[in-house]
Amino acid sequence: MTRNDSTIPATSQVEEQQRKAARLVAEFVSAKLAPFWSELKSALDRIPVGPNNFSTLPRDQFIVHGMLDGTQDWHARLRVTLEADAMAWWHRQTSRSGTALTLMGESELLLEIDAQQANEVIRARLGPLVQRLDHAVEGFSRGAGLAGHEGPWNVEGITRSFMSTFDREAMTPTLIPVLMRHYETQMAAVLRALVPELLRVIGDGESIGEAYDSPASGHATGGSGGGGGWQPDGGMVESLPANLGGGHGAAGMEESQGSEHASSPAGPRTPVDIGSYAGVRPETRYRTRIHAQLDAWRRRVSNGESSPRIAPTAMARVINTSEVLTIASVLQGDDPAPFVRALRGEDDRSLPVVIRQELMAAAGQFGFDPQQSSFAEVEEDAVDLVAMLFDGLQRANAFEEPATKMMGKLVVPYVKVAVIDDSLFENRGHPARRLLDALVEACDGNTGDTHASRSMLERASQVVDQVVARFQENMAIFDLAARELQELLDRQRTLAEVTERRITETLQGQERLRQARIAADEAVNTSLEGRKVLPDTFQFLSEYWRNVLVQGWLRFGDRSPRYQAMRAVGDALLQMDADAVALRSRALAAGFEQNRAAILDDLRFVGLQGEAAIEALARLASGLLRADAAPDEAMLSNPPEPLLDELPLHIPDMERRSRGVDSVLVARVRRLRAGQGLRIIEDGAQETMAKIAWVSAITGRILVVNRRGERRMVVRPETMAVLIADGRVLVRSVEPPVDQVMAQVADSLGERRFAQVG
Repeated sequence: MTRNDSTIPATSQVEEQQRKAARLVAEFVSAKLAPFWSELKSALDRIPVGPNNFSTLPRDQFIVHGMLDGTQDWHARLRVTLEADAMAWWHRQTSRSGTALTLMGESELLLEIDAQQANEVIRARLGPLVQRLDHAVEGFSRGAGLAGHEGPWNVEGITRSFMSTFDREAMTPTLIPVLMRHYETQMAAVLRALVPELLRVIGDGESIGEAYDSPASGHATGGSGGGGGWQPDGGMVESLPANLGGGHGAAGMEESQGSEHASSPAGPRTPVDIGSYAGVRPETRYRTRIHAQLDAWRRRVSNGESSPRIAPTAMARVINTSEVLTIASVLQGDDPAPFVRALRGEDDRSLPVVIRQELMAAAGQFGFDPQQSSFAEVEEDAVDLVAMLFDGLQRANAFEEPATKMMGKLVVPYVKVAVIDDSLFENRGHPARRLLDALVEACDGNTGDTHASRSMLERASQVVDQVVARFQENMAIFDLAARELQELLDRQRTLAEVTERRITETLQGQERLRQARIAADEAVNTSLEGRKVLPDTFQFLSEYWRNVLVQGWLRFGDRSPRYQAMRAVGDALLQMDADAVALRSRALAAGFEQNRAAILDDLRFVGLQGEAAIEALARLASGLLRADAAPDEAMLSNPPEPLLDELPLHIPDMERRSRGVDSVLVARVRRLRAGQGLRIIEDGAQETMAKIAWVSAITGRILVVNRRGERRMVVRPETMAVLIADGRVLVRSVEPPVDQVMAQVADSLGERRFAQVG
């Protein structure tokens, strides 16, 4: 059989260029970005804790610490992802299947926007160099018959590959801008060094037919004579390690493609198995990362009680995963009373022990010998993590009897979820996790004392019963349940916002009225200071003119011309009083006539109109004209009542302690703003979620509300500082309940550097 020598070299050459370019970009970028997360951690550690980030910065550091622990896996994942995306493009496939029509979460949308901005910044920084790269990739794509705009080697393509190597949903809105600014800085430097090397492989876009980096061309980048550019580890065309790709890696693909081209030079390319590349990616399971910590935790808590893990005998039969799921499916419809008692602390056994014993008892009914059977590590870890999650939710929220019973019903289904898919513990978008978040929000502090709260509890109970009855292995039931409950919660949040607004407006009105009275008293007393006035004049000032100034302050403000004019009329009244005492009748008559209309006009602000206003003015005139009473010094002496703290907690000697509290802490409390999340430790050590709904601009008082917008406390900054110092109020970010508990779980497992702190 005769070969077509004019087609074989060109086809083989372009394909070899593509493989070399894919390997070059993968090796180069992954090597240069290897310290990415450690450098980002250092950048976050240098950010000072301030009033705007002291609740979010620890969470961002927690996420970056988690990525830093898996740096080696992430580095390998980035390398393989870059190469896999290049191979998918070459074979006209996509490695991003199933995402085109899905709705983005808030974090994903923010990440996409920031990624676009980062791409623009990188392009602006590199200028003509990026243009050369685009031109080269477009020329190479045109020569290979591929879509140039989807190329994996331009700025956008590398950014897409980079963003696919971590959980986008787990990134917080405060971390994303820092992450992408760090990325654009690093990637600009990487591309500045990479582009010249890549151009030597794929050409400059002008002459695709030339051979690049082939032994005959004298441009071999992998050889010793290839110049002084960067060289990837192991050379340019080394195949993927066998232990990563098995029989589906680049080596096997290269060999099969080479033999195919030898027999069929003009035939179509053989599609690459993109699934094999996805399988190569070293995804690290959550329990695998923390298994050692779970083991250590089990040993710590085993003191003083039967071990939380049922110790197997030497010849124990391990119950496999499918059997555990079958046993749990039967058990999940049973009476949840054992789990409810453990959650309440009414059982001598801890929740992990109760779960294991209930599962093993059910296994005994299926023929397993409880004394000669044990669970595998996967199931052991799942039980412990679920128990810690539910224990944490029970402690961190004010659950009444119906809510605790709902949680007890869900224990076994969530053990099944954890066995099937442990991303429950780290993926914020997991449907089972979203259901727990919605359920906690619906039940926390809900006493069922109103029709709306009772309806919420009843609907939440129905949703839980549906999950318990229908869940087998498909997570869709959790998604449907979470969506249904979330719709009710959205309506509840709207009502809560209305309630918050009404409480805020009431408090604002009370404070403004009190401040207006204080300002009016100060204005009147300032005018009276050092003067002696007639009794009728003082009575008019204290009964009428004081209220005129209060209304003027409220309506116009103390700096308005109208308010100043009111004060001037009051000063004119005092001058008229002085004229009356000195028997200056002409001056008194002139002053009275000059200010009569203004006095009547101002009296309308306090509800005196017509005959009532004329009568009040007549009494004043009569007193001034008689002047038969001796003038005397007088001052207003009935100041407004002080604003008292409204507290649901009993704190002994609060007044004395609030005067002696640390001034630095008080200053920090004054910098808290509306929307700040709090945790209130009740007198019975029960935690409830709350938030700051309003901070007074006049007095600095702080309004704290619960999830339904109901008033929990209204306190001065000094009182709040005492509560924080006593540990009765914890400053926390407003995060989903499961996020908060999982941070506590990390702390319990000894990963204190990852635990969120206040």
